[in-house]
Amino acid sequence: MNHWKILGIEATTDKRLIKLAYTEILKKTSPTEFPEEFKDLRKAYELAIKEAKRPAKNEDKAPNQVFEDEHEKKGVINESFFDEEEPSPAPTDAEIVKPQPIELNCIRSISELQVALNELYCNVLSRSDVEQWKLLFSSPLFWDVDQSQQVSFTLIDFFSENYFLSATVSKFLDESMKISSELVTNKNNHYRELAIALHHYIQSLPLRIDALSNIDHNISFEQLQQHLQLRNLIEEQCIYSKLTAEQLITLMQRINLVFYNDESLYLYVANYLWTLGAYTEISKLLASLPEPTDASIDQLRDLQAHAEFKLKNYDIALTIYLAQRELMKSFYAMNMTKEIGLCYLHLKNYEKAYTYLNSYFYTSPEDIDLRSALIIARRYYIKDLKKNEESNALKIATLQFENGRYQDALITTQTYPLIFHADCNYLQALCLAKLERLDEAFDVFITFINLHLQKQIDPWPLLVDLFIYCPDSIDFNLIMETIAKKIQPSPNKFYKTPRMLGSVQENVYSQLELKTLDLPATDHDGEPNKPKGYALYADLDYKQKYAWAMLHALMAKLANFEDKTIVKQIKQAAIYAIKQAMPKITHQPNWSLKFIHIAFDIDDFDTCIKLANITISEFSNLPQTYYYKGRSLAALDQYDAAIPILILAADKYGHQRLGIYSLEFAVECCEKLVEHGQPMHPNYNEICLKLQTTKEIVDAQSK
Repeated sequence: MNHWKILGIEATTDKRLIKLAYTEILKKTSPTEFPEEFKDLRKAYELAIKEAKRPAKNEDKAPNQVFEDEHEKKGVINESFFDEEEPSPAPTDAEIVKPQPIELNCIRSISELQVALNELYCNVLSRSDVEQWKLLFSSPLFWDVDQSQQVSFTLIDFFSENYFLSATVSKFLDESMKISSELVTNKNNHYRELAIALHHYIQSLPLRIDALSNIDHNISFEQLQQHLQLRNLIEEQCIYSKLTAEQLITLMQRINLVFYNDESLYLYVANYLWTLGAYTEISKLLASLPEPTDASIDQLRDLQAHAEFKLKNYDIALTIYLAQRELMKSFYAMNMTKEIGLCYLHLKNYEKAYTYLNSYFYTSPEDIDLRSALIIARRYYIKDLKKNEESNALKIATLQFENGRYQDALITTQTYPLIFHADCNYLQALCLAKLERLDEAFDVFITFINLHLQKQIDPWPLLVDLFIYCPDSIDFNLIMETIAKKIQPSPNKFYKTPRMLGSVQENVYSQLELKTLDLPATDHDGEPNKPKGYALYADLDYKQKYAWAMLHALMAKLANFEDKTIVKQIKQAAIYAIKQAMPKITHQPNWSLKFIHIAFDIDDFDTCIKLANITISEFSNLPQTYYYKGRSLAALDQYDAAIPILILAADKYGHQRLGIYSLEFAVECCEKLVEHGQPMHPNYNEICLKLQTTKEIVDAQSK
């Protein structure tokens, strides 16, 4: 056949026209699907280009004769596709399999660039690979200053018509071609408008459908092109026309089934439908997809389950969630326990609802909706357990305590005391402490400390609770004779896994929980399986450090050591521990109260100021916090800052001796300013007058 007929144009010496004809036909001629046609197209293209380069030699010959002569002389394909030298002898037909692809990093001319762009874009698998485009842009042509403008215009022309590329590739092209930074201001009106259009398209990519992935290699380029055009139509309509759910579903019905695994498209559509509250449409759309055999379309299945949940089809939602969890044996599966728990809650299976929700709660304790659902699940689970109350007393009391029903939990512990004693469970003490019956709580703590010692069980977890709830009830004898001698706590005994409420036993999954959650009894280290969220609870460490600090603070206060260096060392140990617990103390200001003066006593003024600031944030009317903060600032030579704090301390002390001390130190700070060469404080006289007046009132009161 005449090579001009194959290209669909008249004989011409215009190489640009030849290349355009070739690229148009190339879009419809996939090398994998039409190898023979592609081979003929390449033959025709090369012969046309060769003829265009030597018009004088062939001007007297008819076009058909030229094709025949060239075919006989040169064979089928040159060794280099665009080589201008005389070609080597043609290989035989038996040797020809298919034309060699163009080398992307060896492009030297605009014509080669046009062919390379088409071949790369038409390759179903390579078009979304940014590394292939980087290879192309590393070609010598892109370093040729003389052709830089023509290269830019060629690229703009091409990508204005061929823009179905991934966001990653589009971003690379934008940066490499400088579309958004330079081309949008080009003086050529035509190319400037094309660049502006491309710029707006690239800017809109976050609103568009993610790149197509997992493409079947058997899909033809034509099928892909049609699918991409439909994708583009859907996203354009969603972005600019605000499609209704019905209109969008109608468009989705045109999707070829070979693209059922186009997760990004289905996910985009499902998320769009979600914004419309079209849960029924989501359910129908995603139910038409085949059942997954792996986790490749997990987000779609999650959306389907969420939609079923919104439609109150809890049994269907639960089935999908459980299937997804089975496919996803990872931390992701842990994240699904909330949804599974909520389904069980609505299906009134309160035991499983509690188990799943409680398991997830450890990883997300700040989730208010989860907390509310968990409280409801506990409440109804308790009702189920009360059908056999005595056997379930420990579990019932624990659930009641977790739900904040401290009085109910206390009654349960008092109704079945033998059960709690047999288990060495001191939950009763915690209930009394929560109810602010601290004297009674302290007595129960002591009872269980003795019980633990009798059974030779380390009561350190119990002591942590004792120091948190009843520090003021602890006396010298308990500190020195029981704790220091018999228990001998140490930071080496700090536990990393929380204990069960009112118990020194580790909180591990029960057999029932393991079965419900489909978990092994031990982890990969052979240790009992524990709720994963526990490892995230920094409170565990902070509480123990606070208890350790309290132990030393009370020891320094209660023990009468003649050697003052020992007392200082004990106080230093207390402050060291409390500094380690500082992140927790920030959210628990009452913990800092007992350590402000200790930090001041050992000259740790920075820590004293930090503790005072934490206390003031919650308890703004405690004068001693201002007093120690002001004294610490003065000790650090920050006299200007110390003066107003000391005056505030005096105001809060009122007509007390410590109010006088506060004002005296304020006057001293004013004088220190002068000693350091600074101006006298403007309120010096006023402070002195206030000091004199306060002294007179306090002296009069003491008579």
